[in-house]
Amino acid sequence: MAVMGEELPEVWADELRRTGRVVFPVRRKRLVIQRACFAALFAVNPALSFTEWIHAGGQRLALGLFSVVLVLAVVGLSTWQFIIQRPTVTIDHDGIRTGRTFLPWTDIGSIGIPTGPKFHMLDPIIPTNVWSKHHPLTQDNVRDIPALATWLTDVLREQRRTATT
Repeated sequence: MAVMGEELPEVWADELRRTGRVVFPVRRKRLVIQRACFAALFAVNPALSFTEWIHAGGQRLALGLFSVVLVLAVVGLSTWQFIIQRPTVTIDHDGIRTGRTFLPWTDIGSIGIPTGPKFHMLDPIIPTNVWSKHHPLTQDNVRDIPALATWLTDVLREQRRTATT
């Protein structure tokens, strides 16, 4: 079965109508590609040369050990995200939940314009409070960010219409 973030907006709308919410878990394929790119960049790092660690000692050794700890932390976090597919984005009749952050529809001013290059687009959710920070939705959960922005704008419009009646 495909991940909800890989589906079309019609499927999202149907899921919202049918169950009352749409859950976008982390896309595993994107997670693997991101972490593989990180590992490839890290693998070419000359600080990881074990022979230089031994001969240079001191600061070079400390940098190398820090690098190894950093890689192990990223591998652990990636494994955890891969297994449980979190953080999720949940859209329901109450609002939008991204991880632990919840924005009710009444606190959402607008859905921003998707920005960034095609491989790393994000869509800011702009709150009504001008002092609050924007909450971006990334391609970690949804592949087609422009379609998500259009769909969320329609959902926001529908929520506002039902709130006034």
